[in-house]
Amino acid sequence: MAEFEFPHDINKVTEEEDKIIKKYYTGYARRFVRMGPQKYILSAGYGDHVPEIYNLDVRPDDIWVTTFPRSGTTWLQEIVWLIANNLDFETAKNVSITKRYAYIDYRAQRFEIRPESKDPSLKALTWTHDDFRTLPNMTSPRYVKSHLPLSFLPPKLLDTAKVFYIARDPRDVVVSYYFGHKLFRYFDADAAVEMKDFWDLFKNDLVMHTPILPHVKEAWLQRDHPNMMFLFYEELQNDVSSVIDKICSFLGKEYTAAQKQQLTEHVNFNNMKKKPIAGLPKKEEETEITFFRKGKSGNWRQYFDEEMTKEAEEYMERNLKDTDMRFPSVIH
Repeated sequence: MAEFEFPHDINKVTEEEDKIIKKYYTGYARRFVRMGPQKYILSAGYGDHVPEIYNLDVRPDDIWVTTFPRSGTTWLQEIVWLIANNLDFETAKNVSITKRYAYIDYRAQRFEIRPESKDPSLKALTWTHDDFRTLPNMTSPRYVKSHLPLSFLPPKLLDTAKVFYIARDPRDVVVSYYFGHKLFRYFDADAAVEMKDFWDLFKNDLVMHTPILPHVKEAWLQRDHPNMMFLFYEELQNDVSSVIDKICSFLGKEYTAAQKQQLTEHVNFNNMKKKPIAGLPKKEEETEITFFRKGKSGNWRQYFDEEMTKEAEEYMERNLKDTDMRFPSVIH
């Protein structure tokens, strides 16, 4: 396979930025980096391995699900996998999605704080069983997940394989990502990080994977490509049955009304919430710190005070002024 040179700059953040970031993120020895013209912020481990991800071979029968974190990734993965696999509910119920999809960029981050996990034979980390190192050895058809922007993924991806992208209102992402950081213990356990603190980091692009809207707009620009299906989280909220129909058409699959109804029930958010996720203990009590939290659009209003709401409105206006993309309203 021909080696493509990774076309984007990888630069260390400033010492001042790194100091701010490491006030919250724990266990990262090296300085964080910003990558590409949009200056996406990532750990130094990504800087080491993203060129390898960029050079991964893509197969025509691959299916890729790409998103900014906490945007409905797992929800979409489940729907896509079932539609592509003849509604094999038995496997979906018994085999974790972390085995059915290769989360290719996960260990690029984990290498930075757990270097002892570099041995590909070690399967202790169950957030994924395959990543960019083992993807070439996987049998087809392969199902691939990534939180990297399209510009960091293989350049022939869209011309070769089917690609899904799901976007979510950044204000809801902030809330979900905040609780996700607590769940995944990305932040120092001793750091008393409040929602307002997290919002300040997020709006200033000091949270992993930010800035969010350039990430979304990269995919939006490719929405008319025949191999791209661009979806909004809010569409799933409003009418999951309609989204299922669109995905069936995109993947060339036909199912009866009864079969599609069964699928709709299977991927109902409350049913998804009951599914065990590898690596997480089952929680008996209701808590905000859980993988499937609330799944409600507009939930950010419960967490943003008046000042944050005003800042968020300005943030959205400033970052959407150069695009016709707008997040759909949710029917309550």
